Amino acid sequence: MVFRRQHPVARNPADGPDFHALPYTLDLLIPIGGLGQRNAWYWTSSGTQWLAYGLIAAGWLLTTAVVAGVTRQLNRN
Repeated sequence: MVFRRQHPVARNPADGPDFHALPYTLDLLIPIGGLGQRNAWYWTSSGTQWLAYGLIAAGWLLTTAVVAGVTRQLNRN
């Protein structure tokens, strides 16, 4: 909802993809790979930028937890 209400600035207006809030949020949460949104836009508002940093950190934490869970499950056998 926050990203939908705010308006980011394109890093390269001539060459970037259109901004969509949901793919941008997913791009922040998925640490490996990407959807092309994270590097195409930046925020002028510090609050929104900190939210983006928080989502990146949350994505790494969730990925670490999933990898640890899968590793533990595979080591039981």
